[in-house]
Amino acid sequence: MASWTEIDRVRKSPSTFKSLAARLLKLHDNWWEYAEKFLRDVSEYPHPELNTRQAEFLLKLRDDKATYFTLPRGGFKVETLISNCFESRFDLDADDDIEFIESLHKSGRAFVTGRQLSWFIRICKQLGEIEGYI
Repeated sequence: MASWTEIDRVRKSPSTFKSLAARLLKLHDNWWEYAEKFLRDVSEYPHPELNTRQAEFLLKLRDDKATYFTLPRGGFKVETLISNCFESRFDLDADDDIEFIESLHKSGRAFVTGRQLSWFIRICKQLGEIEGYI
């Protein structure tokens, strides 16, 4: 999550928020309709500042697309954790969690996105792969 300082800095800098929105649009990711329209509008925004909520949402979209090969705290390799969690997946309580780990394993990826990070960390804690304080 972006800090208040970063949100305020981005919202007051047209060159920053326009270029960030344009860069996110170029990811050719499957943005949902609202997010894509928002990014298009911000990349061409005619005013010198965004409001706080707009800047916060822009930074959330950026953070959701970030990729993590290691966990931010603890330095654990995501690739190893995916493999370990896959082996223990049937110890999970929720079917959605099992499906999530199976899909990560099947994809062969060595990373999780910012949007998936907290879900993945929760599963790792539940399976005892990382300590609860991480």
